[in-house]
This record gives sequence, C-alpha cells and structure tokens, in this order.
Amino acid sequence: MAVSSWVPPSLPESSAGAGAAAASGLVLLDRWCYIADLPNNTTAESTTNRGLPIKVTFRAACPPLLSHFCVHCPGLDFRRIGPKIVATDADLVLLCVPVNPNSTTGASDWDYFVYSPRAQWLDLLPSPDPRCLNDSATALISRQGGVWYAVAALGGCKPIFSGHALTRWDFDLHLYRSSSSPKRWRSKRLSLNEFVRDNLIPLPVAVNRHKLYHVTGKTITIGGDHGTVAWVDLWRGIFFCDVLKKRPLIQDVPLPVPARANWDHLLINPEPSFLRDVTISRNKGSIKYVELEFRSPQELTATTTPAESYTDWVRNNYSRKSQVTPHGWKSTIWNMAIPVGSSEGWHRDCVVDVEDVSLEPCLSDVMAMLSSKTLQELPVGYPILSMDDDVVYLFSQTMDKLRVIFAIDVRKATLRGLAELDVQKLLFLSNLCFTSEICRGT
Repeated sequence: MAVSSWVPPSLPESSAGAGAAAASGLVLLDRWCYIADLPNNTTAESTTNRGLPIKVTFRAACPPLLSHFCVHCPGLDFRRIGPKIVATDADLVLLCVPVNPNSTTGASDWDYFVYSPRAQWLDLLPSPDPRCLNDSATALISRQGGVWYAVAALGGCKPIFSGHALTRWDFDLHLYRSSSSPKRWRSKRLSLNEFVRDNLIPLPVAVNRHKLYHVTGKTITIGGDHGTVAWVDLWRGIFFCDVLKKRPLIQDVPLPVPARANWDHLLINPEPSFLRDVTISRNKGSIKYVELEFRSPQELTATTTPAESYTDWVRNNYSRKSQVTPHGWKSTIWNMAIPVGSSEGWHRDCVVDVEDVSLEPCLSDVMAMLSSKTLQELPVGYPILSMDDDVVYLFSQTMDKLRVIFAIDVRKATLRGLAELDVQKLLFLSNLCFTSEICRGT
C-alpha cells in the first residue's frame, strides 16, 4: 500500500482525547506521519528546500490510542516512504520528510524540520549533507522554553588500533544550534578509551566478530544546563554526553546483565527492542529500563548443562540447540538516578508476571473480542515504557491478525487499557511509536 494512501484514523471524541492528553502532558506518538490536509489549531506552514509549500498538523489522543501527525505537501511523491518523526523534546518535534521519490538513502534525499504545535511554526533546518543522520541516534534539545533548540546526532563508530591492540573507539558528534550564526552543522570527534561493557556484559564470540561496541537503538534527551543526551544500545549500555559543552565527553554506563531466558536472543534476535526499552522519568529524576522475559515450559530437544552466570555462558560459548515454545512472560523494571554515576546505580524497581495481571472490569468485554484469549496466551513484544508512571505498553497480534497495544500498570499488576493498531502500518511495528511529553504545557 502506498504511503500516500494511508487514511488517518478518526480519533473518538477527539476534543476530549486531546484535552486528556494535554492534562497529563504524555502521549504515545505514532512515528510515521499520514499524508493529509486536516488543519486545526496546531497546523504550521513552511517550504521545503526546493520551495514547495508544506503543512504539518498534530492530532492528540489519550493513550493507549496513538497520537499522530499529518503532513500535506502537494508537490512531493510519498508512494514509497513517508515523513517520519525523529525526536521530540518538551513541545518541539523533529521530523524528516523524503524529498526524492527515487532514493531515500542519501542526506540530500531528506528535509529536516523542527515543529512547534503550540506556537504553530515550522522551521526548515540546513541540510546535513554530506552527512547522513542516523534517525535512531539523533536528539532534539529544546532550550529556554523553545526560544532556541539544538539537534545532536551520533555518527560513525570507528575502532582505532595500535598494532593489533584496540586502543579506542571514535565517534562523530554532529551538532546544529538554531541560535548560532551562520546556521550550519558542526562536527566534533568523541573518543572512548575504557571498554567497561567488555568486562561487565561481554558478547559471545559469534556476535563479537561482527558487532560494534555500540549500536544506537534509540536516543533520549535528558537536557539540563549542558544538554545531556543518552544514546541507548538496547543490548549493552548507554552513552551519556553533555553535547552543548565546548569539549563534550562520553560516559559509558552498561545496562543490567540480560535475563537468563534472553541470553540466546543475543545470537538470534537482531531487534533487542522486541524485549527491552529505556526512557527517562522526568518527575522521578531517573532513567528507567524494562526487560521482558519469556517462560519456556516445553523444550523440544535437550540442552547442555545451563551456565551459572551470563559471563560463564559467554566464556564457554554456550549455544542452545533446543526449540522453545513460549508460554507466558514477566516484566522487570530497573531505574537509575540522574545524574548518572556508574552501572552500579541500577536498582530493580518492580517485577510483574502475566499470571498476576488482572483486568479492570470495563475491559472484560473487550478482551472477549480477542478470540476469548487470556493475557497469558497472547503473544506480546516491543515494550514501551511510559515516562511518568508505572505503565508498560506491549504490542500483540491475535490469531485472526488483529494488532493491539496493551497498557499494563506493572506496579498494580492491572491491565489499564488497550487499543487497536492501524493495519495500514503493520510493517513498521518494531518502530511504530514512542512516549512523549509534547502535550505538556499546551
């Protein structure tokens, strides 16, 4: 299906939904924009680098419904791929728009905009060309209440050797400040000389041969005086960096050791986001991390004697030959206070098992529509942590191909809500949405 033919969903009681979202300040944002002209009191206009008029509109909904954006640019062809939300901070949004229908791999194939739904302005950024920004490694940093902003992108990952010995990893920091003159991108070199992850969370040999030290899966804006950004590798750890300092440095903080049932996923699953998520909790002043762990009641082939620890498993090159039938899951949430110290700062906050999750009475009829399945029987994945409460959102697909998102209060072990997903976007399930405080203050 062509992206341009995606039909924006009607949001039930849209004004009430927008009001509830504004009251809490938190929404679930659909990362992929619809192509439609549906103006409201958030619509902003600008022009592309080629002079074409463009409009962006924000449509809010109360979670677990997804809020979304509409882009209208009659001169552009959106058959193959559409505009995408890269990042948000406070009430600002960074989005990229494909401007070359025949290619989307070069920096000149995208226009980048910063959008303010509240103030209704749309700012075209200078092209980062010849640099190609990695959207997963790009942060938006709002300053002085949106008076100016910065965009920071982590690029490159180059090993530096002395003879045959690895001495450091080099990364490029690409930075744009809207307050600078002239308005252009600047680059700085960041280096990492201590490889703490290799000691605390080593990789199996089968992975280590072709995996870089850090692969950014998502980026979080922490903010503060120096514009702290967290680049998250969902398998191994987080790079923290004060990007607005004159000489920014990388602080490397490993994640907790993977849950035992997830060790084999290091070898077979290219998407750690299927099991893990990291976000910031602004009210609590902490970084939050969640990991799903699936129970395996039936092993179809025998396995070797299980390793006693994760590091033993890596050292002895354990590999599972068995096939596993998953049955149920549990979710563990960790947190770490900001400012961040070391990996020892992670604290286990709460654990919930699907067997203990109860339904709120109002959801019983809705669950009955899902082929009369219990939560334990439904396959789930791609957890998304809420920023300011104890809710984890989980995606699921039923036997009749219905795609839904569950909102589970992990501290109270209660299913708080669910919503059906747009079937037009099934291909983007692993990177479909994220939590944002874009409605705060509106």
